[in-house]
Amino acid sequence: MRRPETWGGYRVGPERVEFWQGRTSRLHDRLVYTRSRDGGAVGAWGIQRLQP
Repeated sequence: MRRPETWGGYRVGPERVEFWQGRTSRLHDRLVYTRSRDGGAVGAWGIQRLQP
């Protein structure tokens, strides 16, 4: 779909997204999604759990 010529803006293409869930015990849950660049499927994302 084409956009009207009068529209402007930016296209945001994230390479990495981190989700953080705080807990009362201070052992927070952190997940990071990283876009695959190895020639795999378009839009393929890897997931990794980070240390608190």
